[in-house]
Amino acid sequence: MARSLSALSLATGLTALAVVPFAAGVYYAFAHSGNGAAQALHWLLAYLATIVSFIGGVQWGRMLAARQAPPQDMVLAVVPALIAWPALLMSGPWPFFMLLAALVIAWLGDENGARQGWQGRGFLQLRRLITLIVAACVVAIGWRVMRG
Repeated sequence: MARSLSALSLATGLTALAVVPFAAGVYYAFAHSGNGAAQALHWLLAYLATIVSFIGGVQWGRMLAARQAPPQDMVLAVVPALIAWPALLMSGPWPFFMLLAALVIAWLGDENGARQGWQGRGFLQLRRLITLIVAACVVAIGWRVMRG
């Protein structure tokens, strides 16, 4: 008989897979000289914009499922996407800083959700860890780009 996975176990596994591009980007940035780091950062910032937009959708889903959808929380859930997509159209260091800010705001939305009761504690712990890992990867690649 097949053993069913809990939602948190499945989310943990899928989240681990979602981190693979960030870890691969760090490897690529440090393994390739020249423009390799800038190219890895460019790719991962686009991926990060997608991720923070996805997180907002997850937050909306959890709010609606819990029948707790305060307007201010729903607005907060879309702010990261509203920061992320224009950041992709900019040049220079702005996309880097804006997307890191969007990631932090998305995490703060989950922290708020735990206080409001629509976000589970187990999922929140996963979000804390993954936010730290993703931010560290992006910062490492950004440091490599600046260092040359």
